[in-house]
Amino acid sequence: MPHITFSRTGEDEARIYEDGRIVGELFRDEDYNRPGGVLYTIHLAEDWRGPVRLRERSAIRKTVIRLLDTLPYR
Repeated sequence: MPHITFSRTGEDEARIYEDGRIVGELFRDEDYNRPGGVLYTIHLAEDWRGPVRLRERSAIRKTVIRLLDTLPYR
């Protein structure tokens, strides 16, 4: 299982690392469809499928691992 870590780069931004190597970015945005809600956007650098948006913060790490595991060229 990969070791996933995050490093905050701004108020609502972080870098995503897999075993010490930068693999993408994480963004926190306001959810305009739910007042007071938050959306988290995961964008992996080499993922042609594009960004993934989540509402549950607790699902971020699990989703990053799933995305990395399902990259077709790894």
